[in-house]
Amino acid sequence: MDAMPIIERTTDWNALIILASATIISILYIITRLTFPDFYKLMIHRLFIENFSGRQITKPTEVSSIEALTIIISILSISTMAFTVVSYSDYTSIQTSSGSEWKSMIIAIISFSAYNLLKGLTNLFLGFVYRLQTYATSYNTLILDTERMLSFVFLPLFAFCPFVSHKTAQILILVAIIATVLLIGFQYATFFSHLVKNKFLNHHSILYFCALEVLPILIIIRIAF
Repeated sequence: MDAMPIIERTTDWNALIILASATIISILYIITRLTFPDFYKLMIHRLFIENFSGRQITKPTEVSSIEALTIIISILSISTMAFTVVSYSDYTSIQTSSGSEWKSMIIAIISFSAYNLLKGLTNLFLGFVYRLQTYATSYNTLILDTERMLSFVFLPLFAFCPFVSHKTAQILILVAIIATVLLIGFQYATFFSHLVKNKFLNHHSILYFCALEVLPILIIIRIAF
């Protein structure tokens, strides 16, 4: 009598990490929606209308806990999208070894959080040096709003990647890349429009833009591709 074949089950840690993150983000979205229903509506208005209206940029709420919660959502969502690109796309040369998937996700979260913190503090410092504190605060708000918008777009894209075919996953990831380029391009357009309004478009602002906006993106592209 022939022995029964032994079937070994292989755990797809990439899918588990993505699904766990999508679940956590969805719960946080629900909490935000229940606590402050108009948060994202006002955020979209501020992002696409107030930034070009010439008026002072407002905040959707003075409740700091909601602001912090949406930042956590953005960090988790964008980090998970980056992890999804590495795990399911053919666009990057980065490879994760079996069993190290959780470490890769944690590294993505820590790296993105550290970059955001450093960038925000640098903006505030330069705003203080050049006496443009209001503008620096507004630009930090613009950055956070752009990330909030990206997190909202990314959630359904990375959540479906583990369940669809490889070809469909590539399309979803391509949509995420296009959305990123468009929103960051919009952020930069807003950045320069504010520089022109404040009559601060000079070599200092250009150097800042190259050092803290362009250079990190080029480094990431060089590492990933």
